[in-house]
Amino acid sequence: MKNLTTGTQAKLVLFTFSLCYFTITAATFSSLGVVLPSMVSELDWDWTIAGLGFTCLGIACGPSSYLPSITIRKWGLPATLIIGLTILIAGFILLFKTQTPASYFSGCILLGIGYSFVGTVPGTYVITHFFKKHSTAFGIYYTVGGIGGIVGPITVWLATDILGSWRFHWLVMLTAITIAVSLILITFLFTDTKRLKLPPKQEKPDPIKKGVYTTEQEWTFKSAVRTPQYLLLLATYSSCLFVMISVNSFSVSHIKEIGISFAQASALLSAVALCNAISRILGGFIGEYIDPKKMLLVALLLSASGMFTLSFAQSLPTIGYFSFAIGCGYGLTFLSCTVLLVRYFGTGPYLQLYSLMNVGATIASAAPLICGYIRDITDSFVPAFLMIGSIPIIIFISVIFMRPPRLDQQTSEQVPSNSFIKNKLVASDANK
Repeated sequence: MKNLTTGTQAKLVLFTFSLCYFTITAATFSSLGVVLPSMVSELDWDWTIAGLGFTCLGIACGPSSYLPSITIRKWGLPATLIIGLTILIAGFILLFKTQTPASYFSGCILLGIGYSFVGTVPGTYVITHFFKKHSTAFGIYYTVGGIGGIVGPITVWLATDILGSWRFHWLVMLTAITIAVSLILITFLFTDTKRLKLPPKQEKPDPIKKGVYTTEQEWTFKSAVRTPQYLLLLATYSSCLFVMISVNSFSVSHIKEIGISFAQASALLSAVALCNAISRILGGFIGEYIDPKKMLLVALLLSASGMFTLSFAQSLPTIGYFSFAIGCGYGLTFLSCTVLLVRYFGTGPYLQLYSLMNVGATIASAAPLICGYIRDITDSFVPAFLMIGSIPIIIFISVIFMRPPRLDQQTSEQVPSNSFIKNKLVASDANK
């Protein structure tokens, strides 16, 4: 950025990437579940097919999450975002024209891959380079993205009731994501992108924040990925996606089945997104001064209680707690896992660790298929919701005993320092 200060650069980057996350959230996971009842009715599909499409979205998003970590290092962020936008445009067009399950599945797969290239992998990677207060910046970024979850169901309602068809929802989202990615690319014209070619600077722990653990050790990807703590964070991250994907997929359909109108059911899903957004911004600030592990424990309990409420509540006032618990539980779990990743292993290996975490979380993509299949054979979503709601309880018990990881002396001596890595990268750039 030729004429702007570093602080202004950071704010612009955070704003544009947050807007992009807002848009892709509204366009995919938060709105597909609201579109499904209309698609099932018009195209005469069963719920297993409907759920399988959502599963395709999640599965495609999982393994492809590691690809941006490769393209960012080889070709840079602008090229990565352009690749993602191209894939998303193809996916939205397929869904707009879909008439068969094959085109529906293909469109969902393309949206999942495109999500990886413009979503949280590049977004959180940029934040680690431009901000010292990672928790606060993550909180803002995730909050804006969470608000997208409020807008997603609304755009479906507008497309269905005002524009005349659920198909127009995909055209609206295509336009919105094109604008969002274009703004990021324009921002890069004024941003010092050279800093993104180097590993993010590892900040020393703030002595004022004595209650918040931050590693002082130099972790590598290989040393971090072998720790039980990383595996538990991966399992926790997967559990929150298991819950949220189930909610986004079929909560509206379930709530309609117990006698609540489509408009009210959609409003409850939007309320989930609102609570999700609020919890992220509050959690981001709190996470600077309170151990994120404590937030994570609260979040897991909220997620479990929210699923149990969704299963048994029969009235609108009672089921309102579901929106609060699931929204706050998901938001705090998502944020806490990301912050703990930085706190425990530093910013050096973050990009690869976070990308791999998304790949591992692909298992959560089975949730819609499980829910749809159980619904078809039992005529109820309740058994599936109860089963998925028990997962956070199991994770909660494990997280209680989790302690910060430590490198042994031998491993520490083998790990290159950040300064060494930076010097090697600078030397490599100079020789090109």
